[in-house]
Amino acid sequence: MSYRETTVTVRERRIRLMRAGAGQPLLYLHDTFNVAWTPVHTALAEHYDVIYPVHPGCAGSGDLDDMEDMSDLVFHYLDVCATFGVQRPIVLGASLGGWLAAEWAVRYPEGLRALILVDALGVRVPTAPATDVLRLDPAQLRRALFAEPQAALAQTLIPDVPEPEALEAQLRARQTLARFAWQFPDNPKLGRYLHRIKTPTLLVWGAHDGVVPVAHAQAYLRGIAGAELVVLPQCGHLPLAEQPEACAMTIRHYLARLGA
Repeated sequence: MSYRETTVTVRERRIRLMRAGAGQPLLYLHDTFNVAWTPVHTALAEHYDVIYPVHPGCAGSGDLDDMEDMSDLVFHYLDVCATFGVQRPIVLGASLGGWLAAEWAVRYPEGLRALILVDALGVRVPTAPATDVLRLDPAQLRRALFAEPQAALAQTLIPDVPEPEALEAQLRARQTLARFAWQFPDNPKLGRYLHRIKTPTLLVWGAHDGVVPVAHAQAYLRGIAGAELVVLPQCGHLPLAEQPEACAMTIRHYLARLGA
């Protein structure tokens, strides 16, 4: 299934948007390591209307100079949904996008049909702190992100020397990550408010995540009533890229049980 890519304006900010499928809206909030339409999105678009806006600051979207913290991004995505008439979407967030999704669900749980967090940043776990990936060189970053850092996927997504056409996109994504996750990729207050999330929640985690350890999944699991956790073996911080079929199947089965 092919996707459509357009540029839209949301409250005077240019946003790059990818979209495919039909049915229940599924809003994808991306990580900052692989800002692209991938096989997992195609698989989900066979069952849902997959809406993939690119975060402000990342390649193809306008800047984020007026954004200071995650609450600004939450309001931005409320405006995105209003612009497209999207009501009670399924929200799937990965890494930084997962942190954003959790902050959204804490504030406006009644506005979401379901919440899916994939190796989400956001909560502070003093005994297993998240890695400050902005300090890592490419080889160190591959070891943190991937269960198999020497695999072709790892080398392609995190090359030692990016191709010139990819370099700007990577730098912009890193700047976006730095805006919200410099030194401390979390909100120390988030954990105390997870009880406010009444949305059905699925947590998907890579067993070998070297960025956000599985201890963070357990913190989300303890904080969100009724949440479910699936830990994928032989997978790191980017299971949607490393194991797209397993991720798509896990997500579809969970949503099917909800009737979504």
